[in-house]
Amino acid sequence: MKNAMLKHGWKFALVAGGAFVLVPMAVHGQYGLQTLDRLAMGTPQQIERGEQVFDDQCAECHGDEGVAPTEMGERMGAEGFVDTDVERSGPYSIFHVVTHGYEYNDEQHPAFENLRYQDRWAVAHYTNSLIADPQPDPDEIVAQVRREAQEGICDPDVREEVADFAEPEDDEQIQRGQDQFGQHCAACHGEDGRGITPDARDFHDDPDDWVHGTSPFGIFQTLDEGIPDTAMASFAHLPDEDLWAMVHFMRDELIPSDNLEEVTEEEIDAVCRALSAPEAPDPIAVDRAVQFLIDDADDERYRRLRGFGDPIVMEDANIDRGGELFQQSCASCHGADGSPETAIGPYGKFPPYLHIETGTMHPASAGGSYEDFAQRVVESVHASLPDRPTVATYSAQDWMDLQAWLITSTAEEDRIGYDRIRTVGDLQEAQQYLEADPALVDEDELDEDVDEDVDEEADDEEAEDQEDEEIEDQEDVDDEPQQQVDEQEVEDQQEMDDDED
Repeated sequence: MKNAMLKHGWKFALVAGGAFVLVPMAVHGQYGLQTLDRLAMGTPQQIERGEQVFDDQCAECHGDEGVAPTEMGERMGAEGFVDTDVERSGPYSIFHVVTHGYEYNDEQHPAFENLRYQDRWAVAHYTNSLIADPQPDPDEIVAQVRREAQEGICDPDVREEVADFAEPEDDEQIQRGQDQFGQHCAACHGEDGRGITPDARDFHDDPDDWVHGTSPFGIFQTLDEGIPDTAMASFAHLPDEDLWAMVHFMRDELIPSDNLEEVTEEEIDAVCRALSAPEAPDPIAVDRAVQFLIDDADDERYRRLRGFGDPIVMEDANIDRGGELFQQSCASCHGADGSPETAIGPYGKFPPYLHIETGTMHPASAGGSYEDFAQRVVESVHASLPDRPTVATYSAQDWMDLQAWLITSTAEEDRIGYDRIRTVGDLQEAQQYLEADPALVDEDELDEDVDEDVDEEADDEEAEDQEDEEIEDQEDVDDEPQQQVDEQEVEDQQEMDDDED
């Protein structure tokens, strides 16, 4: 084989790549959409980590904190990110540049394939935070990044070598395949491939009758795996070189040309993605894994809270009443202002007893509609507490009031969701802020919605002012005849006084 990685990884790739079952499979290197959506959200912890990655990998060209390119960076065409109109400035776009590189002005931004997937997203969010007016991510970039997260990334160099396997190397390989076929296959299939034993495949059969088809990859899979519950055994014990030699001998000499299937681009891509995937990391000790989870708790809470949707305050809500409800049912655990001072408990009949440490409340804690908020509270850990609060008996208005108080009372700049608080008249209006994942909602679109509402209000006020002016004008017109009559009476009276004199 030309490439050691391909030699040892090929058999795995046929299955892991899903080349022949044609079902996308999430193997290592294929991170999945759930992981992507978590990392694409952008948390303060990610941005902090991204700054470290930027200092290590990017500042050498783009300058400290991306303010201005270094001398070396200028020679390579690099730019700063502060006060600069950056073409690819959305988080998906920056991630794409870091992953694949980018050609611009006859220069080439390198791909940082050495960086971990999480670090590429971290530096993307940090870089995005440096740009004053980032551009929206193009749909095609978002689609590619999401597809690669689900299916994996194909290394172009690996793909070229994978495609080479579909073609025979030379006559020597064909001869080697004939020798191996004679030793391992002819006893059942015959020297001419027409079949000797009752259940042996006749190589002249229609390719649709072959379990994996007659393409080079399909025949290799049959030889490697065998066919369960049949006499067709697996020859996985043979070297890959022998299997490929038999594949090309069978296709060149035994299978009619009309029955030959060619490898599709999709099959090549699928195998390439599997072979391009990084090696699985070594296992880690349980105590280290637990510590990682603890360290990641704030990051995960941020994502979870943002995933609830924008904090929605209903116009009909009674905020003062909501504060009373919070003090009655929530303050004993969450603190009078949503900032608990001590853990609650103990719970349990036997030691070790359980103590629960409640986190600080944020506007995002009450994110979504008041119906969503109510469902989360009732079905959460509250349902398992022996002294569960009375919130299960709350009315819709109670939930509306409680949500409004919690959002407004925690509306501080350093709290999660502060920048996304919305005041709406009804649930239908609120829906525009709840249908999409908050991490994926375009802030410009939300701002445009708000601007449109403001514009509509301004238009309404302008129309009302214009209507008032028209009424006043009409009143002036109605008063004119009366004014004329009054003036005439004054003149007549003046004439009579003059005559008497």
